[in-house]
Amino acid sequence: MDNLDKRILEELQLDSRKSFTKIAQRIGVSTATVSDRVKKLTEKGVICGYTTTLNTSEIGMVTLISKIKIKQEHSIEEVGKEMAKIEASCCVHHVTGDFDLLVISKCIGHGKCGSIIEKLKELAGVERVDSELVLKTLKEELKVKL
Repeated sequence: MDNLDKRILEELQLDSRKSFTKIAQRIGVSTATVSDRVKKLTEKGVICGYTTTLNTSEIGMVTLISKIKIKQEHSIEEVGKEMAKIEASCCVHHVTGDFDLLVISKCIGHGKCGSIIEKLKELAGVERVDSELVLKTLKEELKVKL
Protein backbone atom coordinates (compact mmCIF):
# COMPACT_ATOMS: atom_id res chain seq x y z
CA MET A 1 0.00 0.00 0.00
CA ASP A 2 1.49 3.31 -1.07
CA ASN A 3 0.64 6.95 -0.29
CA LEU A 4 -1.94 7.12 -3.09
CA ASP A 5 -3.80 4.14 -1.62
CA LYS A 6 -3.70 5.82 1.80
CA ARG A 7 -5.10 9.07 0.39
CA ILE A 8 -7.94 7.20 -1.33
CA LEU A 9 -8.73 5.30 1.88
CA GLU A 10 -8.73 8.53 3.90
CA GLU A 11 -11.25 10.05 1.48
CA LEU A 12 -13.45 6.96 1.63
CA GLN A 13 -13.35 7.00 5.44
CA LEU A 14 -14.57 10.60 5.44
CA ASP A 15 -17.47 9.77 3.12
CA SER A 16 -17.79 6.35 1.53
CA ARG A 17 -20.60 7.65 -0.69
CA LYS A 18 -18.26 10.13 -2.38
CA SER A 19 -17.90 9.33 -6.07
CA PHE A 20 -14.61 8.15 -7.50
CA THR A 21 -14.63 11.29 -9.67
CA LYS A 22 -14.78 13.57 -6.62
CA ILE A 23 -12.07 11.58 -4.86
CA ALA A 24 -9.90 11.78 -7.99
CA GLN A 25 -10.38 15.56 -8.15
CA ARG A 26 -9.50 15.99 -4.46
CA ILE A 27 -6.26 14.00 -4.68
CA GLY A 28 -5.23 14.93 -8.23
CA VAL A 29 -5.48 11.65 -10.16
CA SER A 30 -7.83 10.21 -12.76
CA THR A 31 -11.16 8.58 -11.94
CA ALA A 32 -9.89 5.35 -13.54
CA THR A 33 -6.91 5.33 -11.18
CA VAL A 34 -9.17 5.66 -8.14
CA SER A 35 -11.49 2.96 -9.46
CA ASP A 36 -8.60 0.55 -10.13
CA ARG A 37 -7.03 1.20 -6.72
CA VAL A 38 -10.32 0.70 -4.87
CA LYS A 39 -10.92 -2.55 -6.77
CA LYS A 40 -7.45 -3.84 -5.82
CA LEU A 41 -7.83 -2.75 -2.17
CA THR A 42 -11.16 -4.57 -2.04
CA GLU A 43 -9.70 -7.74 -3.60
CA LYS A 44 -6.84 -7.67 -1.05
CA GLY A 45 -9.35 -7.40 1.80
CA VAL A 46 -8.19 -3.93 2.90
CA ILE A 47 -11.65 -2.54 2.09
CA CYS A 48 -14.19 -4.89 3.69
CA GLY A 49 -17.39 -3.03 2.83
CA TYR A 50 -19.27 0.24 3.10
CA THR A 51 -21.72 1.10 5.85
CA THR A 52 -23.68 3.81 7.62
CA THR A 53 -22.43 4.76 11.08
CA LEU A 54 -25.23 5.06 13.63
CA ASN A 55 -25.32 6.83 16.98
CA THR A 56 -26.66 3.72 18.70
CA SER A 57 -27.44 5.51 22.00
CA GLU A 58 -29.88 7.75 20.14
CA ILE A 59 -31.91 4.71 19.11
CA GLY A 60 -31.97 3.16 22.58
CA MET A 61 -29.10 0.72 22.25
CA VAL A 62 -26.76 -0.14 25.09
CA THR A 63 -23.12 -1.17 24.65
CA LEU A 64 -22.06 -4.32 26.49
CA ILE A 65 -18.38 -5.14 26.94
CA SER A 66 -17.66 -8.75 27.90
CA LYS A 67 -14.31 -10.26 28.83
CA ILE A 68 -14.21 -14.00 28.25
CA LYS A 69 -11.90 -16.63 29.76
CA ILE A 70 -11.70 -19.78 27.63
CA LYS A 71 -11.16 -23.26 29.11
CA GLN A 72 -7.59 -24.40 28.47
CA GLU A 73 -8.58 -27.41 26.36
CA HIS A 74 -10.61 -25.29 23.91
CA SER A 75 -9.48 -23.22 20.94
CA ILE A 76 -9.76 -19.48 21.56
CA GLU A 77 -10.26 -18.89 17.84
CA GLU A 78 -13.06 -21.47 17.54
CA VAL A 79 -14.92 -20.11 20.58
CA GLY A 80 -14.41 -16.58 19.24
CA LYS A 81 -15.94 -17.58 15.90
CA GLU A 82 -19.00 -18.89 17.74
CA MET A 83 -19.28 -15.61 19.67
CA ALA A 84 -19.07 -13.69 16.40
CA LYS A 85 -22.20 -15.52 15.24
CA ILE A 86 -24.27 -13.93 18.03
CA GLU A 87 -26.30 -11.25 16.26
CA ALA A 88 -25.60 -8.54 18.85
CA SER A 89 -21.81 -9.02 18.65
CA CYS A 90 -20.11 -6.08 16.94
CA CYS A 91 -16.47 -6.91 17.71
CA VAL A 92 -14.69 -10.02 18.93
CA HIS A 93 -11.02 -9.56 19.81
CA HIS A 94 -8.41 -12.11 20.95
CA VAL A 95 -6.58 -10.16 23.68
CA THR A 96 -3.70 -10.40 26.13
CA GLY A 97 -4.12 -10.34 29.91
CA ASP A 98 -6.28 -12.34 32.29
CA PHE A 99 -8.99 -12.92 29.68
CA ASP A 100 -8.75 -14.41 26.20
CA LEU A 101 -11.49 -12.63 24.27
CA LEU A 102 -13.10 -9.20 24.40
CA VAL A 103 -16.60 -9.05 22.92
CA ILE A 104 -18.42 -5.79 22.27
CA SER A 105 -22.16 -6.11 21.75
CA LYS A 106 -25.01 -3.68 21.08
CA CYS A 107 -28.33 -4.44 22.75
CA ILE A 108 -31.76 -2.82 22.72
CA GLY A 109 -32.17 -2.04 26.41
CA HIS A 110 -30.56 -3.53 29.50
CA GLY A 111 -32.78 -6.63 29.56
CA LYS A 112 -31.48 -7.79 26.19
CA CYS A 113 -27.91 -7.40 27.47
CA GLY A 114 -28.67 -9.97 30.16
CA SER A 115 -29.72 -12.50 27.55
CA ILE A 116 -26.54 -11.82 25.55
CA ILE A 117 -24.43 -12.51 28.66
CA GLU A 118 -26.28 -15.80 29.14
CA LYS A 119 -25.66 -16.77 25.49
CA LEU A 120 -21.94 -16.08 25.97
CA LYS A 121 -21.83 -18.20 29.14
CA GLU A 122 -23.61 -21.12 27.45
CA LEU A 123 -21.08 -21.48 24.63
CA ALA A 124 -18.88 -24.57 24.82
CA GLY A 125 -15.40 -23.72 26.03
CA VAL A 126 -16.33 -20.66 28.08
CA GLU A 127 -14.88 -20.76 31.58
CA ARG A 128 -15.83 -17.26 32.78
CA VAL A 129 -17.60 -14.11 31.54
CA ASP A 130 -17.09 -10.67 33.09
CA SER A 131 -19.36 -8.02 31.57
CA GLU A 132 -19.84 -4.29 31.90
CA LEU A 133 -22.45 -1.90 30.54
CA VAL A 134 -21.27 1.37 29.04
CA LEU A 135 -22.92 4.33 30.78
CA LYS A 136 -21.95 6.95 28.21
CA THR A 137 -19.93 6.77 25.00
CA LEU A 138 -17.47 9.64 24.66
CA LYS A 139 -16.02 8.51 21.32
CA GLU A 140 -16.80 5.61 19.01
CA GLU A 141 -15.63 5.38 15.43
CA LEU A 142 -13.78 3.03 13.14
CA LYS A 143 -11.88 5.66 11.16
CA VAL A 144 -8.12 5.29 11.45
CA LYS A 145 -5.24 7.64 10.70
CA LEU A 146 -3.16 6.19 7.88
